[in-house]
Amino acid sequence: MIADGDLDRPSAAVSQAEAKFTAEMRSYRTSGKPAVATLHTDDRVLARITDGIYRQPSSALRELISNAYDADATNVTIDTDAPRFNVIEVRDNGRGMNEEALSRLIHHIGGSSKRTTLGSIVGTTDPGNPSLSPGGRRLIGKIGIGLFSVKQLTSHFQIITKVKGSDHRLFADVILQTYAEDSDELSSDGQYETGRVQVISVPADDIDAHGTQIILRQVNPRARDILRSKDRWQRIVEQDALPDDEKDPTVIKPVFHSGHLAKDPDDNDNEFLYNVEPSLPWSRIDPPLEKFKRLRQAVADQTGTSSDRPDLATTLDNYLTTIWTLSLSAPVMYVEQHPFDLTSASDAVPYRLTNARGQAQPIRLEPDQTIRSALNLKATADTSAGGFEVIVDGVELRRPITFEWWPSTRQAIGYPLMFVGSYAPNLSNVSAAIRGGDLEFEAYLFWNSKVVPKENNGVLVRINGASGALFDDTFMRYQVSEQTRLRQITAEIFVTKGLDAALNIDRESFNFAHPHYVILSNWLHRALRQLANTHKAISASIRETENSSRQAERLSRLDEYADEVWLETRRESSELPPRVEVVSTSEAAIQERKAGRIAFDKSRLPAADPPGGRRSSEIGEQRQAQVRALATVLDGFGILDSMDYDNQHRLLNAVLSIFSGDETL
Repeated sequence: MIADGDLDRPSAAVSQAEAKFTAEMRSYRTSGKPAVATLHTDDRVLARITDGIYRQPSSALRELISNAYDADATNVTIDTDAPRFNVIEVRDNGRGMNEEALSRLIHHIGGSSKRTTLGSIVGTTDPGNPSLSPGGRRLIGKIGIGLFSVKQLTSHFQIITKVKGSDHRLFADVILQTYAEDSDELSSDGQYETGRVQVISVPADDIDAHGTQIILRQVNPRARDILRSKDRWQRIVEQDALPDDEKDPTVIKPVFHSGHLAKDPDDNDNEFLYNVEPSLPWSRIDPPLEKFKRLRQAVADQTGTSSDRPDLATTLDNYLTTIWTLSLSAPVMYVEQHPFDLTSASDAVPYRLTNARGQAQPIRLEPDQTIRSALNLKATADTSAGGFEVIVDGVELRRPITFEWWPSTRQAIGYPLMFVGSYAPNLSNVSAAIRGGDLEFEAYLFWNSKVVPKENNGVLVRINGASGALFDDTFMRYQVSEQTRLRQITAEIFVTKGLDAALNIDRESFNFAHPHYVILSNWLHRALRQLANTHKAISASIRETENSSRQAERLSRLDEYADEVWLETRRESSELPPRVEVVSTSEAAIQERKAGRIAFDKSRLPAADPPGGRRSSEIGEQRQAQVRALATVLDGFGILDSMDYDNQHRLLNAVLSIFSGDETL
């Protein structure tokens, strides 16, 4: 800590204004008088960030969670005030801030003390390693703008903070101002003003208590509308008023949601008036972790109901999607288990990526042995300083990624594959000015017959356990045309050293030209080629047996022709033509889809109904055979891949009507 006398000798690290403000806060501890200061940024460009470089309200909450993690918190509780969303509170039990740390934050937006020697002075980093928190965690934050991401939500917030052993709390009231691009107004020290802050000290009896509370006041109307899915509900209301033949089939109500309010509630409303009552996947009495498990399972259970792969945009409203997004980004545990903790009893068969050309190598696991122990991997969702728990509105966040097998009749391989590797390139021969420091990471690529939900398809990069981005379904711009296989892969890269310098300022994207990103993307693309080579080799070894079995099931030349077209179009040796079923009810169709087959509800295909007469049964069988063949061909061309089941039925019925001479046309 900085001694009182040292504040009279400001250095390059501590400005005159910063030293003066620190002294004022101390001198006013018992008087109740506020210490007043002007917020500054260290650079004009950084002044712009307080107007919101972040894309969604979840981004601001993500940054506050990261700040709590860096402060060695073990618990973060977020109250969003749903469905009002007028006041949002974020509380943690981290180390809190004293006068020096708070003053540094206020006077140096974009000048974080983390990753610097100053961090040990103000208590934000380990004395022996500025890249670690005092509790030994690898720091997520670096630039020093995370707190001010709240501008996405509000211009008025409060910070209540206390360090252990202190007999007082600091209350900071912050008003951020909107940045004007053409403004030339500077403060007396030549910096750009970002807002105003008042801080008072309040006596505290709980000497051992510690932590920080952020209260976001008067959340702006647009942010509230986003969290309430107001635009979506408005479109739904408009569609409901239209005749059936004028309705847009893409405008649909989310399956799970927090409700559609009939009017904006005020702060005193304890009861809410809804046009549509909330439909949440959990009950109010469920424990926090059970609520999240029910959310993940509810999304997974949508498989085979409206589409082959459920997506969050259709299934969840913005509020529940925010919870899901935060669970992906935060450094929390997995909903079931870390992928490196899978054993031989798991569905997935493990392979080791070799950092060379060719195929991946099988991993022979002993009973109860984990992939982690077999390969001496270190990445884990567990954290230093006693673990890390995040609860949002009574829901405990976990990473919503699981590794069970999704059955499919079109895959030659009947089980998932887990490819695991690590890389720590020797960059000592590269100039320090070019290499950007050391780089070290571990990773997995998980192949399955399908990825559920659709948004879990791609690669997600975690730096020190956290991620600012969602899954990148381009796999860092992988150029090889293997779209079918790429849609079946979930990958995560756990970076333990380096790469953070390649993060763009919003922490949601990367500088593609940074040396670390180039190395990482090249490694990923090499790993994808190994996965493809191994996948093809395994498929080829069992394909002949599968083909022989399928030939024995042939019913007609039409089936054979459809399969031939499918194989010629797909040109994918690891897949077989799908099994297509035409069943009598929607419930039966859902069960067939969950078993990995393409299925259609005959009651939704009126063109497949035979006309009356002696040949009714024969014609009915012919038309169902035509449905199966047509679906196989359309699937081969990829037309059914992104089409929901309603439109699949409409398409097949329209085509069948044309060629069957349906009198209803």
